Amino acid sequence: MNLLNYREKDFRGDVKAPGLSAVSAGWHSLSTSGKWLFTLLCGLLITACIVSQWPERQASITGLYLLAILIAAANYLRSRVLPLLTARSLLADLSVQDSHIAIADFRFPASVQKLVLGQHSKKGPAFLQLAWNGGQLWLFPLDELAQVEQFIRQHAPQIEIIRE
Repeated sequence: MNLLNYREKDFRGDVKAPGLSAVSAGWHSLSTSGKWLFTLLCGLLITACIVSQWPERQASITGLYLLAILIAAANYLRSRVLPLLTARSLLADLSVQDSHIAIADFRFPASVQKLVLGQHSKKGPAFLQLAWNGGQLWLFPLDELAQVEQFIRQHAPQIEIIRE
């Protein structure tokens, strides 16, 4: 799978993958009861880790366990909103090159007969995937779905669009 992901620019102008801002956004995406449940679960895991390592008095192992719990919690929160943060405008990258549709530098092969258009969840993002095993996948904002479908129908009417 090839994801054309949005990258944030840092203060130097360099590009980077969404990091702590995604973790914070993941925390804010939880409901109040979800926040309590997440905090309770992390607290129980940390308590179990400390209690299980207390008799051995191995601070380094306990520290590694705590770090693993922290990383897992941050990755969970980040994964809740990462598809929304990585979706970039597909309309800006869509073009026609030599009577073939292209997205950025990727030109659709002449053998493409089907593609899948759909939405990842109710809030988005939308996706476009070439319909073959291991086909390319692009994420884009949900509000562009109708325009992307219209572009493909207009410039490549031979391609069957499967809606998901």
